[in-house]
Amino acid sequence: MNANAAAMAPAGALLRRAGPLDVLVMLVRRELWEHRSLWIAPLAVEAVLLVSVVIGRINMDLPEQLLSAQQKVALFTIVQWALALPLFMVVSIVAGFYLLDCLYSERKDRSILFWKSLPVSDELTVASKLLVATVVVPLGVFVLATAGNLLFGAVLTVRVPGALSWSTYEWLRTEVVLLMTVALGVLWYAPVGAAVLLLSAWARRSPVLWATLVTTVAPIVERIGLGTHYIWNFERYRTNGIWHKLWLGHEHVFANFKELPPVGVVLDTFNVRSAFTDIDLWLGVIAAVALAYAAARVRRYRDDT
Repeated sequence: MNANAAAMAPAGALLRRAGPLDVLVMLVRRELWEHRSLWIAPLAVEAVLLVSVVIGRINMDLPEQLLSAQQKVALFTIVQWALALPLFMVVSIVAGFYLLDCLYSERKDRSILFWKSLPVSDELTVASKLLVATVVVPLGVFVLATAGNLLFGAVLTVRVPGALSWSTYEWLRTEVVLLMTVALGVLWYAPVGAAVLLLSAWARRSPVLWATLVTTVAPIVERIGLGTHYIWNFERYRTNGIWHKLWLGHEHVFANFKELPPVGVVLDTFNVRSAFTDIDLWLGVIAAVALAYAAARVRRYRDDT
């Protein structure tokens, strides 16, 4: 039993009187407390970006066609989008390793024995872990990116006067696009996260190695043994398929630098409705629920004792 688990021992009596929602909230807080890299990593990245914007060298050699007020607004929204991307890239990596390790590590350090002594179901425990990685952390990073973009905008306006132009309307549209992207990504990658969580519950050792072998060796074996590449096509489709559907037929929008649009153009021209109503998206959500339930069942019977 680790120190965090021992410190929460008096919570057992409270859990017996709490409802499922209260228990789920407590479990989410537990995950954020025990796995602090989930929120420390994005905070660290945001701090590095802020320091870079404040004291770093900024050189904007803008062509003449970008000097209009409209193009300055468009450039500002693109900078706003670009400064948010590192946060989501880092948190996706951190969340992936968290899902691979969370159920495996509690068996490894025997803390699972403590948690199973509490009146908390395996389904709620697994749900809290998946919820943290696929919903709580991405939404938290979105809030952090929104606050950071406001601060970055103020700093860049002072450091490069005249290069960028503020527009509250386009700023809000860019934030809506960012939130839409987060929601679409959460739904699309939910089955991937649930599958990784199932692997963490199943693997007796080295879940990272198992994940690497499954995703890299399986397509090679299929290609050599059967001469087909269905697994590789599926992996590639599940990686970026939804984004192709989102901008299908609109690749030209960002192709011409002279007609650089603001990021908010996505809401007007891209296939937002088609992406959110895509059948593969919702089949993936159903698969995520099934995989998470399977992870809970595996956790119930596999404690390595």
